[in-house]
Amino acid sequence: MEREKVLTPTEARQASPRRANLRVLATSLLLAVIAAAALYGVFYFADTHMSTPDPAPTQETAPGP
Repeated sequence: MEREKVLTPTEARQASPRRANLRVLATSLLLAVIAAAALYGVFYFADTHMSTPDPAPTQETAPGP
């Protein structure tokens, strides 16, 4: 009968040599930065285009009598 292997807390916390967690964290951070930049761009450009009012229409008047 085989004994079940019991890990110590130090052994259980050892990092994976494949660095899968690092890839997931780096990818998530990159996507978050891209999303933040996109949102900033959308609100920045929407604000600059919406804050400038359209010029008032000019009324041409006929010469008076």
